[in-house]
Amino acid sequence: MFYNYPVEKKEAVLIINPLAGTNRQLREDILEILNQGFALEVLRAEDKGKTLDQLRRMKPSTVIVAGGDGTINSTIPYLVESGACLGIIPFGSGNGLARNLRIPLNPLQAARKLLKPKKLRVDVGIINGTIYFMNVAGVGFDGYVAHEFENMGKRGIPPYVYAALKGYFKFGEFHYETQGLKGKAFLIAFANFPQYGGEARIAPGANPSDGKVDVIFLRKPTIGYTLGNWPRLFVGGIERLKIYSRLRVSSLKLRISPPQPSHYDGEKGPLLTQINLRVMKRAVRVLR
Repeated sequence: MFYNYPVEKKEAVLIINPLAGTNRQLREDILEILNQGFALEVLRAEDKGKTLDQLRRMKPSTVIVAGGDGTINSTIPYLVESGACLGIIPFGSGNGLARNLRIPLNPLQAARKLLKPKKLRVDVGIINGTIYFMNVAGVGFDGYVAHEFENMGKRGIPPYVYAALKGYFKFGEFHYETQGLKGKAFLIAFANFPQYGGEARIAPGANPSDGKVDVIFLRKPTIGYTLGNWPRLFVGGIERLKIYSRLRVSSLKLRISPPQPSHYDGEKGPLLTQINLRVMKRAVRVLR
């Protein structure tokens, strides 16, 4: 005789970014899939501080984010302190984390994978004790692009491209000093994974679970050098350029001048003159 025992569902919160994934039927289909494996509550992501407070009050064992890297970023403090698992349904502009983790970019396929996932423990970077990132953070040109992108109020890759072109002509190099090294840079990136998103690979070979981040120093290229070498950012080989240098560290103290715009997982951050970076090894469990 065979018995059909009820499947025990895991308690989870689904965070939906109201600025992403506006197709109502698609959202309903995702809910139908996730309800097969999770006892699910839905939370709208609007204010980051409020989202974090709600997670701490609800105490889910799994946090599923239907959004982009910025929405995921808002959950990191809760994931670190609680040990909850992170699930990702990509609805962002670049979807850097989803691409790095090889999560399907099709939201329905990503939702189905969460029913029988594999788990990966991922490092978390912390800047100045308060700024968390799981993918890539940085100062300089890419911080400027993040600020411009957010101010546009538009989503997708084209606004990023526009902001980058504008920034190239407007933005200059700055001075840095760290670990006995001094120099100039157009941007400094702190990469836990290889790519920003949209297949733009700033740190080929970066390992998200080794307790270290790749610190990338990039000088400002000339227009001719940019035109001749920009494909390397997408097809590989950027690390071989003469304007590129890299450190791999578990902690770092960095001074920069003048103050530079920053970003963390693509979200605009404060102007910074000093950076104290440390890495929390394998601090978050990600479902993929």
